Amino acid sequence: MNDTIKMIKPNDTNFPIIKGIRTTDLLNRLTKLDNEEKEILLNEAKSILSNCINPNNTIGSTTGIAIGYVQSGKTMSFTTLTALAIDNGFRIIIYFAGIKLNLLEQTTKRLKKDLLTESDNARIFKVYQSPTVEEGVHLKIKNALGLNHKPAILITVLKHYKHIDELTRIFKTPEVRESLGNNGVLIIDDEADQASLNTYARKNSKAEDWEDDEFSSTYSSILKLRSALSNHSYIQYTATPQGPLLINIMDLLSPKFHVVLTPGKAYTGGKTFFENNVDLISTIPDREVYHHKHNQLIESPQSLIEALQLFLMGVAITVNIKGKESFLSMMVHADREQDASKKFHGWVNKLIDSWGERLKLPDGDPSKTELINEFKENYSEAVRRIDNPPSFENVMEEVRQTILDTNMELVIGKDAGGKQKKNIEIDWSNASSHILVGAEMLNRGYTVEGLTVSYMPRYSIGKSNADTIQQRCRFFGYKQNYLDSCRVFLPSDSILEYRDYVDHEEIMRTMLKENSLADFEQLLILSPEMNPTRNNILSADLVNHKLNGWRQMNALQHVDENLVFVSNFLVNQKLKNFKDFGTPDRNHRYVKLDIKAAIEFLKDFKIANMPDSLRKSSTIQYLRYLADQRGLKYVYIFEMSFAVNKGRVRSLNIENGKMKISNIFSGRSTTGVETYPGDKGIRFEDSICIQIHKVKLRHNSMEWGNRLIYTLGIYYPEDFAHSFVGILN
Repeated sequence: MNDTIKMIKPNDTNFPIIKGIRTTDLLNRLTKLDNEEKEILLNEAKSILSNCINPNNTIGSTTGIAIGYVQSGKTMSFTTLTALAIDNGFRIIIYFAGIKLNLLEQTTKRLKKDLLTESDNARIFKVYQSPTVEEGVHLKIKNALGLNHKPAILITVLKHYKHIDELTRIFKTPEVRESLGNNGVLIIDDEADQASLNTYARKNSKAEDWEDDEFSSTYSSILKLRSALSNHSYIQYTATPQGPLLINIMDLLSPKFHVVLTPGKAYTGGKTFFENNVDLISTIPDREVYHHKHNQLIESPQSLIEALQLFLMGVAITVNIKGKESFLSMMVHADREQDASKKFHGWVNKLIDSWGERLKLPDGDPSKTELINEFKENYSEAVRRIDNPPSFENVMEEVRQTILDTNMELVIGKDAGGKQKKNIEIDWSNASSHILVGAEMLNRGYTVEGLTVSYMPRYSIGKSNADTIQQRCRFFGYKQNYLDSCRVFLPSDSILEYRDYVDHEEIMRTMLKENSLADFEQLLILSPEMNPTRNNILSADLVNHKLNGWRQMNALQHVDENLVFVSNFLVNQKLKNFKDFGTPDRNHRYVKLDIKAAIEFLKDFKIANMPDSLRKSSTIQYLRYLADQRGLKYVYIFEMSFAVNKGRVRSLNIENGKMKISNIFSGRSTTGVETYPGDKGIRFEDSICIQIHKVKLRHNSMEWGNRLIYTLGIYYPEDFAHSFVGILN
């Protein structure tokens, strides 16, 4: 597999998890997966279900989160979870299927297709989309619950308070309430970081009285539904878990357990495009980056023309000549404003029509010759990664056929009159080439089948939200079969954002694989140029801090434990003198320590004040990432002033009601034989450096005066600087 996971030990459960007939039937039909992929898919579903509430006549509830990559197969995961849940006693499963009608219908159809609900399994599954009491669905559910063959009831609803409130109304009817009793309901919240969370959380965190808390409408409707179910398990699915992981842990939607989902072998995601195959990324010049206010553009940008020609040649080669796929697609995502989509759709339409007409002209016609030469300029790029590429002449023969078989779609939510448009159902198999132009409708959750070329000239002002920019990556997915024809056109700022995000995502996933949520500490390493998510769902206690240069820790708790721990640690190290600066307080020694041993040292050194504790935890996360992904082998540990047994004297001050050591670092000095660079000059630049300082406190209290402690100074060279966001609990 591309990735491996470490399963977190699930909570003890009082019901056995079995792989029954429905799960076996589903897995047998997943022919695109090999046995190893099926086994991982099943094990991850078992891990989720084992943390759920016993579905058999039990009272209780829990919340968990399943974390995947964008476009990595989360739907397949929760479909497998569905089959497994039914095999293990769940009768009703609810799906919050996005905030747009097209996503609701996409999820409903996918469930029906994967579970064969309209053919072989019609008696096993009963599917209801957006059910209402007026339609009598509560009576249908009551009757289904009474059937001897125990069909599963699958309910898909729009993530909107009116639809969820109507579902609550159904579950509160005497017919459903009495028939269901205390048996389990499984709720699957797809794209759980979107719309579900309380948008008044930041405002509420500033209030003095929790009784005055406000709730956003969708969040409130979810709480009402959950309160109407005596036995339920709420599972959040998302590729961007920043919001759910950082909300207040007392929130009912704060997850209590998690599973990190493994992508299939053919998955191509952030690492594929922004680390391993950066040549697939093309930079849109700043002058061609669209913005509805700052840069509207008056004509089709040259980079769009290049992208279109690469796409058409890619279809000609991959579909028509090599026959590797039956169709391919291109996506144009310019701006959130619908007028931008209409403008780009008009340009693309005009270009495609014009090229089709010009290629019909007789050979030698100047207009046709000019166009063919334009394509020829892009031909070398189109075939650059393709083994045994067809000739340019052969490709151009098929480009004309591709143009004739191109389906153009403007995917926007409202028509010219401002009314909601009917959902566009794209028949992917009805053309060899599809070009979709849109914005928000092509955003999170929407799958563009066979996507090869993405053109996204979206202009950013200010900080982006990490989860938002990642959800625009419709170009991630299962593309190994045609990866060499994929291209992504982005502004330079967006490319930098995505590279930063990939680092953040890999650090986050590594930390989540190795820790329970209780140990995760609500901390994420993230570029300072990004926000983790929208601020209104997070507490005002969120902190954002950059770790570069020197940082001083204030280890004023667990003093005696740290004294024993550090003394034992130093005894077991082979320390070398750094340099002789002439006096005991300026002479130091160090060890080049294996990075895993350095991580263990930091873990065991106790720091209890929250800001420094977050800094320590973020450093541990980052060191793990550097070890696993960047191959860093060591960290430097310094014993400062090792010959001063009684410690160097430092003042203990009170700042804003909190105790803090004034400054652990001695300054620069020119006295003596050689200039002393100061404690901050005792470092190396090729890795993170940790200084151990033995300090004798100066304070006028009996408790702290002359007390001996160990504390730390940590140096982050520029190449190892990082930022984090966290919650001060």
